[in-house]
Amino acid sequence: MSDLDIRLFYWIFEGWRADWLTPVMIFLSDALKTAPGRVGALLLWLYLLWRGGKARAFALWLVPILIVTNETCDFLKAAIGRERPCVALPIEAITGKLTSGSFPSAHAANMSAVVGVATAIWGRRAFLYLFWLPVMVGLSRIYVGVHYPSDVLGGWLLGWLYGWGAVSLAVWIIARRRSTPSASSSDSGGV
Repeated sequence: MSDLDIRLFYWIFEGWRADWLTPVMIFLSDALKTAPGRVGALLLWLYLLWRGGKARAFALWLVPILIVTNETCDFLKAAIGRERPCVALPIEAITGKLTSGSFPSAHAANMSAVVGVATAIWGRRAFLYLFWLPVMVGLSRIYVGVHYPSDVLGGWLLGWLYGWGAVSLAVWIIARRRSTPSASSSDSGGV
């Protein structure tokens, strides 16, 4: 961990502290950990399935992408073993002390994966509408004291790789297979 990472952490954790901002950051950091947040996410997911078309494709891609993203983050946190700032630094995290690994931020990775999948399916416009989501969630994790900026950056990159990368690769492979005539259709049938 670099000195710059720690300075950036304190700049956000202490420098941005404001009474009006703290509840917003706690909400962004923990919304999907609450029952209402999970029910809301499930209802949105079901709605996307019901809509069909690209919305359904987006909803269906989210499940495996988020599972792989979470599992990769858990593996990397255990393998790297970096302590969270609320453990390693003399601070008190706003949302309590977490003792699991710090790098990468799974919250940042998941939100970046969501935007990556949306961008792969709907294009650049989806990115322009949704890029704020991983940015705000990632910053909230620093603000509440449970991740360093490099944890969040690593999460963003990992999530984007899985979200946009995997879906774009799959779409490319499918398009390529459809455009390449199969051997049986190229036979003239004459024997």
